[in-house]
Amino acid sequence: MTRAFTALTGEPWAIEPSYLPLIAALAQRNHNAPEVKAAEWQTRDFDIIAGPTAQRLQGGYRATVVDGVAVIPVMGPIFPRANMMTEMSGATSVTMLQHDFRTALLHPEVGAILLLIDSPGGAVSGINSFADTVAAGKGKKPVVAHVAGQACSAAYWIASAASEISMERTGIVGSIGVVVAMPKQVEPDSDGYVTIEIVSSNAPNKRPDPASDEGSAEIRDTLDAIEKAFIWDVAKGRGVSVETVRSDFGQGGVKVGGAAVTAKMADKVQSMDATLAGLRRAVGNQRRVAALKG
Repeated sequence: MTRAFTALTGEPWAIEPSYLPLIAALAQRNHNAPEVKAAEWQTRDFDIIAGPTAQRLQGGYRATVVDGVAVIPVMGPIFPRANMMTEMSGATSVTMLQHDFRTALLHPEVGAILLLIDSPGGAVSGINSFADTVAAGKGKKPVVAHVAGQACSAAYWIASAASEISMERTGIVGSIGVVVAMPKQVEPDSDGYVTIEIVSSNAPNKRPDPASDEGSAEIRDTLDAIEKAFIWDVAKGRGVSVETVRSDFGQGGVKVGGAAVTAKMADKVQSMDATLAGLRRAVGNQRRVAALKG
């Protein structure tokens, strides 16, 4: 495909694979592409998601606060850093998530955090670090992940680190695995050029040939190493064994609603309003207990 697509897919992604063409279209600023027009998350209004009483979290990017509950949206493809796609299209960056989560943890008026997720996943870079931040944070304040649409791949990696996962009846979770697209030019491009790479003698694996058995094995070794960390984190966060994740958590596929709860990939099926209401009650109870002690 295009060079923009090549640049994007040349790195490992923990994402539902059908979203890669969408990301390539955005990278080329092709906002008329059918993939872009069909992306519902593109028009998300982050001020409305948490309800009419929500207020912006002071010092945050996209987080809002409702009765002491910080709502942090994890929407659309996830990128390591803020860029054109996160600014123009409502996608999410790990740096924004880290900032909003840490701000919520430190804010004295925030008693709980809700990660509101509707994401196919994203680039691997930075995901395990943010998952570690969430895992550490839940020891200080309750952290619940609610799957409003989908929490796939990198987004599920993040969700699994929360204290609890709730999801809509039609919510989708899973897609545990890592994918990479390695281009191999076999004929001249549209300008008539063929790109030839010559690698130094002692670095044959710097540019592995994906069409050869040796090259694909080298690439898969890298992906398997990332997947191993992914699965280990999910197992730890969900309180199950690594073998349970490997065998029962979809094997790269996804599970919906009640089936996900049965497989222990999530804790309950309920609406976002119910999840938020439960956290609001918990924060209210915390404050009443603190007031009595004071």
